[in-house]
Amino acid sequence: MAEQAKETRVVSDVWDLTTYSWRVEADGLKLLVDGLKEGKILGRKCSRCNTVYVPGPCYCRKCFVDIDEVVEVEKTGRIVTFAVNLADIRGNPLDEPVISIVAKLDGSDSLYPGILEGIDWHEVEAGMAVKLALREELTGQLADITGYVPA
Repeated sequence: MAEQAKETRVVSDVWDLTTYSWRVEADGLKLLVDGLKEGKILGRKCSRCNTVYVPGPCYCRKCFVDIDEVVEVEKTGRIVTFAVNLADIRGNPLDEPVISIVAKLDGSDSLYPGILEGIDWHEVEAGMAVKLALREELTGQLADITGYVPA
């Protein structure tokens, strides 16, 4: 893992995320939600470069070869980056801060976003160990992943 900065940078600004779009291939998303029915996080591994993607696309983004090897990755990982939301989109203070993180799950080379709960936002730092939180009753939907908790 790259060397992490030990300082916190505060950025006071407003970002409109409605102009961004994210592309997820339906096949990889189906693999992920099918795995969630059993409490598993499934992705795909490239046989050429061994890169593991979650959700798993049908071809490797590095090698440009078809991939179909399904692998299970851990529900634990490390925070790569995070943001603490203290106000809503209109600038009104929130009752409770919302900690948005991007984590790299153990066994995966992909980054997976989510909300971190169960910790004071002052204690969060890049590189911190986290674990995916799943609903008690799994239904095979992305909503089965409720966010992250400290590991």
